Amino acid sequence: MKIYLLIVCIILAIVPACVNEQFSINMGNKELIVGLKMSDTETIDEVNDNSVMLNEGGVIALKRQGITDLVSDITVDIKEGEGVWFAIRCASNNYENHPAIMFTFSKNGLTVQEKGKPLIYLAQYKASMVEPSRIVFRNDCKRYDILVDCDTVYTGFTEIPNTEYLLIKTLPKSKVLLTGISMKEKGEE
Repeated sequence: MKIYLLIVCIILAIVPACVNEQFSINMGNKELIVGLKMSDTETIDEVNDNSVMLNEGGVIALKRQGITDLVSDITVDIKEGEGVWFAIRCASNNYENHPAIMFTFSKNGLTVQEKGKPLIYLAQYKASMVEPSRIVFRNDCKRYDILVDCDTVYTGFTEIPNTEYLLIKTLPKSKVLLTGISMKEKGEE
C-alpha cells in the first residue's frame, strides 16, 4: 500500500510539470497553433487565446501541425528592454545547434542570419516601445521573405529544410507582448 501511494504521489508531481509545457492558440478557429514553452513557466504568460507575454528569458516554439509552407504573422509590442529574436526553419529541440534563419528585431535595428552567418543589418527598422510592429515570415520551398510593417525587409533562398516551427525568444532584459498570432498555410492567407 505504501508503494502504491508513493507511485501516485510521484505521478501527481510530474503531471502538472508536463501539462504546463504545451499550450494552444486560436482554439476556436480552424487554424489551431500549438505552442511549446521552452523556458521557465514564469517567463511566459498566456494573455488570451491569441496573445502571449514573453518576460525576460522567455522562449516559445509555435507550429501548425504538419504544415511547413507557412505564412506566420505576429504583432510584436516591446514593453521593456531591447527586443525579440525569431528563428524559422528550426527545430524545437536543441534549437541552439540547429541550422536556422534567425531574425533579430531590436531598438538598434534588425538583423538576419543563416546558420549563424550575418546576411543583413538594417538600422532603419527599429523596434519601438511606442508602437507595435507587425512581423511576417513567408516560407515557400527554398524561398523565404521577412516583412516588417508591410515592408519586405529581406528575401532569401536557402538549402535549410523548411519546418513547421517558429521560435520566439526575448532579448536580454526584454518583455514582449505577442498578439494577432496567425500561422496560415501558403495559399490560405
